[in-house]
Amino acid sequence: MEDDPDIQEVTTLLLSEIGDFEVQACNGAADGLAMARVFNPDLILLDVIMPGLGGQAALTAFRKMPETASTPVIFMTARVQPEQISEYRNLGSLGVIPKPFDPETLFDTIQEMWDRHEKARMNAVRREDLAALRKSYATDLPDRLKVLEESAATLTANGWDARAVAALYEVAHRLAGSAAIYGFPAVSDAAMRISAFAERHEGTWEKLDPKPLLKHVEALKTAIQQSLRSTDRLAS
Repeated sequence: MEDDPDIQEVTTLLLSEIGDFEVQACNGAADGLAMARVFNPDLILLDVIMPGLGGQAALTAFRKMPETASTPVIFMTARVQPEQISEYRNLGSLGVIPKPFDPETLFDTIQEMWDRHEKARMNAVRREDLAALRKSYATDLPDRLKVLEESAATLTANGWDARAVAALYEVAHRLAGSAAIYGFPAVSDAAMRISAFAERHEGTWEKLDPKPLLKHVEALKTAIQQSLRSTDRLAS
């Protein structure tokens, strides 16, 4: 979006012919706002100094339009100081291209800004996806905690019980391998101690005192309970 026809012409040429972008040139902010409803741009190049509506005011107007509410913006300006660059970035722009710009590097400059934006966007998507997976995993923890509590109650009341121990070991084995991946390292650590106990005593289950195992189970229960409380605090 540029009111200077000379700059508009060279920018359009460089980006459409060299960069293979689909470019819609606009004669100032009013033209750009109207055109955006039809063109639906993926990226907006916005001159800071324009007649009528300036770049910052135009950005505010774009953000109020559904079509461009989140469209990335790069400012272009002949008047730029380091503090202004920070100001423009704080407004949500990908960056600032000073004028006069080097025509040989304009495409690369814009591409680098776009690549950084896309990387940040994808990282945000990944974080959201992982957060959703973590939440889903956390919803299953109470059921696993219930198995631990029921099995521990059986061992406490009746002494060593092969079925109760098998249920404990199965839950612990699953938690040891997966809990840390979903953001619950303390649960994995506690579960690994039960898995290690199982490996040390495999084949002699009927002869064991359950008390050492119950201590590990209690530690795992505590780790799960603390993790669930932490998840609830984050959710609220």
